[in-house]
Amino acid sequence: MRLEDFFQLDMGAKRREVDQEELTPEREPKTADGNKRLADSHISKGYLHQAITRYKKAARIENDAFHRTDLGDAYAYAELSVKAVDQYKRAVKKDPNRPEPHFSLAEIYTRYGKWHAAIQEYERAIKLDPRNAFYRYKLSGALMKTGQYKEAIGQLEEAVLICPDDGFYRFELAAAYADSGHIDEALPEMARAVEMTPGDDYYVVRLAILCARVGLLEEAVIALKRAIQLNPERPAYKYLLGAVYYNLGREEEAFSICQDAGDLHPYDLEFLERARKFVEGGRW
Repeated sequence: MRLEDFFQLDMGAKRREVDQEELTPEREPKTADGNKRLADSHISKGYLHQAITRYKKAARIENDAFHRTDLGDAYAYAELSVKAVDQYKRAVKKDPNRPEPHFSLAEIYTRYGKWHAAIQEYERAIKLDPRNAFYRYKLSGALMKTGQYKEAIGQLEEAVLICPDDGFYRFELAAAYADSGHIDEALPEMARAVEMTPGDDYYVVRLAILCARVGLLEEAVIALKRAIQLNPERPAYKYLLGAVYYNLGREEEAFSICQDAGDLHPYDLEFLERARKFVEGGRW
């Protein structure tokens, strides 16, 4: 037998093994946890219909808040919001002291702009889990949407107290301060966020834009150079630096950096427009 013939036989055997594995029906789990594990596996592979089927079976075997919330999350992921809400409400009835279904209900409500209903559910979740900084962050976003800036800031301040070393919550607090006009409070919080997350170019550029708004143009230049170093492929950052150079009277450097920036994508144009409005006194 020729060597190449041997390899063809060998590969054919392996292919038959794989085909046999694919054709073998999955083992039927007998427990809720077994069905949940299989559903989680399906979700990770993008098999949404199969995942929902398994979450349903898990919820039938153990009709509790935990498995009803899982099923609701799968429906929400599939954009079946009415079914998701039904499962979350069932979960709340099963265990009124579990925060997750309240939080998930709030998330569904935000999807459709039902801000007041979302606020109620976020608040219920926080009452049950007051040390959850992420819940407070999400509540702050809903409060901002309804113009309750003071209350939103209060929630973010609590989140920072809960997670003082997490730059994410510092950044969100700084952004909320800025949007509510408290620039003096925003600057040090944004600087702290950058210190805690030094590799995040977006945090750095937002610090630069804050500096530009209050006239700290040299500080804005330093921050923008750092942002460009972290993400040299983002042309909007170079255009921002060019604008700051121009306002400093450094027209030649402004022209040079903009020439070097390259083409702007639509999201760059949107970003630059938001930056311009913010520097002129608007909200981000």
